[in-house]
Amino acid sequence: MNNFEGNNIRNEILEKSRRLKKDEGMEHAQLKGRVLGESTMAAVLIPILVFALLRGEVVAFNATVAVMFAFVFGLCLTEYRFTRRKYHLIWTVGMAVSTIISIVAFVAASLGWWEVSFFGWPL
Repeated sequence: MNNFEGNNIRNEILEKSRRLKKDEGMEHAQLKGRVLGESTMAAVLIPILVFALLRGEVVAFNATVAVMFAFVFGLCLTEYRFTRRKYHLIWTVGMAVSTIISIVAFVAASLGWWEVSFFGWPL
């Protein structure tokens, strides 16, 4: 391959990239931001979850658990749609069921239909 053919190939690749209007730098920044957001969310939700559990606050605990399960459901669903692995499908279904149960428990505890205390502590 001579230099002229190499330049044509590079120009075709650049032309195709421009038509797609994809910015790899922006995609990289969004990925980094997503990872930072996931880490920050975990760093905030886990202490809230532990605090609610230790204080016996069932409503706050159930709400936090529902949010965490919903977030993991989203991650699992994305991975399943990309990989189509049964492992990810099982996790996706499990997280969907867990999210629904957590939301039902949250509503039941909020409305006073379900009175539960952690560690035998009164509510």
